[in-house]
Amino acid sequence: MSAATGWGPELVRELTAPSGRVPAVVTVVGPGGTGKSLLLAELATAHERAGLAVLDAVPEDPAALPGPVAVLVDDAHHLDDAEVARLGVLVRSPAARVVLALRPWPRPPALGALLAEAGPARRTVGLAHADRGRLREWARELLGEALAPDLADAVLTQTGGLPAFAVPLLRAWGRRGLGAAAQPGRLAVPEEVADRVRADLAAVEEQTRALLHALAAGAPLDEDVLGELLGVPPDRAVGLLDAGRATGLLLGTGEVVPLAARALLAVTPPDVTRRVRRQVLALLVERGEEPVELARRLAAEQVRDRHAARLLERHGEAALTHDPALAAQLLGEAARSGAPVASLAGRRAQAAALAGDLDGALQWADTALADESAPDRARAAGVTAAVLAQRGLLSRVAGLCRLAGSERAGSAALALVATGEPDAAAAALEAARTARELPTVLSVSEELTAQGVLQSLRTGDDAAADIAAALSTLTRAAALLEPVGRTALLVDSPAALAALVALHSGELGVAESVLQRAVGADLGGPPCRRRHRLLLAWIAMLAGRVTQAREHMACAQEDGGPLEPRDDVVLQALEVGLARRGSDLPALVRAWVRAREAVVRYPVDLFTLLPLGELVVAAARLRDGERLRPHLTEAQALLARLGDPQLWATSLHWSGAQAAILADDPEGLRPHAAALVAAARTSPYAATLARAGRTWLHVLSGDVDPDAVVSTAEQLTAVGLGWDGSRLAGQAAARATDARARSVLLGCARSLADSAGCETAPAVPVPRSAGRDAAPPGPSAVVTGTLSDREREVARLVVAGQTYREIGGRLYISAKTVEHHVSRMRQRLGAGTRSDLLARLRAELAEEPA
Repeated sequence: MSAATGWGPELVRELTAPSGRVPAVVTVVGPGGTGKSLLLAELATAHERAGLAVLDAVPEDPAALPGPVAVLVDDAHHLDDAEVARLGVLVRSPAARVVLALRPWPRPPALGALLAEAGPARRTVGLAHADRGRLREWARELLGEALAPDLADAVLTQTGGLPAFAVPLLRAWGRRGLGAAAQPGRLAVPEEVADRVRADLAAVEEQTRALLHALAAGAPLDEDVLGELLGVPPDRAVGLLDAGRATGLLLGTGEVVPLAARALLAVTPPDVTRRVRRQVLALLVERGEEPVELARRLAAEQVRDRHAARLLERHGEAALTHDPALAAQLLGEAARSGAPVASLAGRRAQAAALAGDLDGALQWADTALADESAPDRARAAGVTAAVLAQRGLLSRVAGLCRLAGSERAGSAALALVATGEPDAAAAALEAARTARELPTVLSVSEELTAQGVLQSLRTGDDAAADIAAALSTLTRAAALLEPVGRTALLVDSPAALAALVALHSGELGVAESVLQRAVGADLGGPPCRRRHRLLLAWIAMLAGRVTQAREHMACAQEDGGPLEPRDDVVLQALEVGLARRGSDLPALVRAWVRAREAVVRYPVDLFTLLPLGELVVAAARLRDGERLRPHLTEAQALLARLGDPQLWATSLHWSGAQAAILADDPEGLRPHAAALVAAARTSPYAATLARAGRTWLHVLSGDVDPDAVVSTAEQLTAVGLGWDGSRLAGQAAARATDARARSVLLGCARSLADSAGCETAPAVPVPRSAGRDAAPPGPSAVVTGTLSDREREVARLVVAGQTYREIGGRLYISAKTVEHHVSRMRQRLGAGTRSDLLARLRAELAEEPA
């Protein structure tokens, strides 16, 4: 088989068989470039081998031919009537074999009549563009190897499967090696193939070439539009389309073969192509169509065109509701097409912010805000407010939201509440209700969000009911926003605030549920995705689910860009919290350094009290509490301005209590415990924490009541603080002097850790007998190298810098048991001093199998 054809040797043998077995006339029909001439050449060679005289044109006197003859005529569609008449004599002669190669268009009437007359004595062979299978067969023949699917698709796409282009391309690669086939992002076309394309185009009749150029420039396959462009009647345009298809360069889809299209555009002066595109755009717009892609082509060429500018601006604004990244592109292209920059600035700022480009959003918003006559200043103000909220400048947000109009009153009120101005927030909401006539989904959701946060501030006998109402209001605000929330530019997410209220009230299940719905709906788009993920990580951390927390944190950072200050504070507090709960002192120190920087970048507001509390606990663990004192003072002043709301103050007091526990400071624990007791009168969550604080105070003082500790630990686990409950039981066990009480407390610690799914609180064996703090490993103990499994657990924590009491709390054993293990390790390893022991332990642990 010839690699340049779509037929096999069987067809050639069939068409050149002995007389009586072939039709009187064979027509080979196909567009230009499909191999008709090559088939005629093979047939001529075969006939000559069979002993026939071969003619390549219609003879002047067909009757005078001396004997059997094969007449092979190429481009038969160009025969005139006289030639067709002489051809008829040959067709009717039993001594002549006639093979005609012709394109499907044009079909002269005389030729059509002759072929119709031949009837059953005529055989038609159709040639066409190749498909993927044929292309891969050619590649195996010409290259000696299969063509990779992606490369085959690229060849098929660029050549349209036209053999006149595809085969030379494969041949050229065969000479150079297949490695020359592809360049990054494009197909490598050798110069000889490009020359062939240009030569084929040069052979096309002028009007047909003009039609192909118009289609390559972006004109639709529409005879009316093409007729207008070419200055011909529609029926003539139809004829030109037929002529274009007959060249093989115009595919059935109406697309010009891409290699030919590029060559056409390259050889045509750029101003001619631009003029054609502008004419096409104007014609289509006048017909009511929306040729956006054509407008984008003009914009890419920096062509200023009023039709393109208006079209791109309109579509850019529409895309704000479903695809902010596309909106940013379209609005930028509208500017390049001549739309006034100032009129687009607000929308470009919104698109950039929704796409996650907050720096770009601020730049465009500033452009609009600086121009008092700009039509989109209100929109720009709303964009700036949303960005500044993420960067810790909530004090500036309220004023910007007022500039954004009554529709953003909810955001203004939210910023006022977060910075300690509840009365001003309530007034802003009331003013908005009376000023606005037609509320939007966004405005209603933002007002509900602010209203929910205001409800959460209430104190007194009905505080529990008000907190429940606040949680309900915030959840409704989040649900209301879900259908449009992906493109809503928010000061803060109602789902995030609902989760914060739930976390501050011990409703971890509710917090997790509302956040998962927000993640599923992509509420708030890119600016809020990280916030939702980090709060889910916070919930997992509180419950002791370390792996899940890490997964959420990784999702929050998956795009690789730096976090905004609001999110960075939460992330760094998570790193600190996970290191502390894992008793990983080196990791805690590293995380603490980063967390201090994050706190400096983001001032305290109502919605960052949870991460601040976690950092307070870590500071106590690292004996660096003074560093956070200004932030704590600021937080306490903020809470005072808000009326010391029990909901928001409780968690901060609980963190203060934990800090005092870590510092083994009963006196430091008392004021926080007293505050929790005061809040307990109206808050079940505060009551649980108050009991926990009181119980921990007793434990620190050496007064261990096993029943009270177990009850309190179980209550902590019930409000989602499983790790804390397990730790309380473990701390109490470490201080218990009675072996039976210690056994009960250790069992409680293990049980709570297991039920909460805590990965940072492994279960340990219960001490075996009263009066014995430890027993040597039995026959079943697993020993790796020199140390037993239990001793290796202790060794890791000793090397990490933990005290005996901390190790005991971590492993749910007494400090005396830890001391016993360390003594045995010192004897086994032959260490004389503590520094010697640490060195030997590090060496021993370094030999652990991976």
